[in-house]
Amino acid sequence: MSANPRAERFFFNITVVMIVFIFVGFGASAMYLPEFPFPPSPLVAFHGITMLGWYLLTASQDRLIYTSKYDLHKRMGQMSVALVLLMVVTGYLVVRGAFANPTSSIGGMTPAGSTIFPSMDLLGFLVFYVLALLNSKNGAAHKRLMVLTGLMMLPPATARLGLAIGFEPLPGVAALAIAGTFLIYVWRARGKPHWASMLGLVVAAGGAPLRFIVGRSEGWARFAEAIYG
Repeated sequence: MSANPRAERFFFNITVVMIVFIFVGFGASAMYLPEFPFPPSPLVAFHGITMLGWYLLTASQDRLIYTSKYDLHKRMGQMSVALVLLMVVTGYLVVRGAFANPTSSIGGMTPAGSTIFPSMDLLGFLVFYVLALLNSKNGAAHKRLMVLTGLMMLPPATARLGLAIGFEPLPGVAALAIAGTFLIYVWRARGKPHWASMLGLVVAAGGAPLRFIVGRSEGWARFAEAIYG
């Protein structure tokens, strides 16, 4: 079957890059970071499987458009709601478990403060997913937003890889690099930036410093206690 001229391989390729980060990041933590037990608990493992499923779904959806299989693309998109619910519910339970662990820490923060990182990952993912659903009839916006959902959930993998190689700023650097590449590609392809790509870059640039500022506040500590305690 001939390729759909409306399809853009870039979106598939950038998703593959994120999948590579997932495997390398979590693989590195299993081999070199004793603070991340391996094998993980059944809950953490199941959450990881749902997350990987999301990236694989995103990549397969792009290929379905590439081969003009629109009906199957639409049906799989509708089924994605169930996968998203599993990701969010298991993600919440994983964060709740980490909150209850007094030794849990991200970036030297307390267990309560550390919850800001996965909480914002989940929130960012949901915001971009809902925006993608609302723009399902706008192909240009929809495919960009769907790929960006994966970027929102990438920090756990890039953080582990950063710790393994001794470069802790990697999550922010990787997010900015991917979002920046995304923006530049879209700008060159369209002759102007797309609002979804701009939003992705803004979130990537502001996410890391905002998390450290908010996560260290008393307000967030009280919020984390109310949500995860």
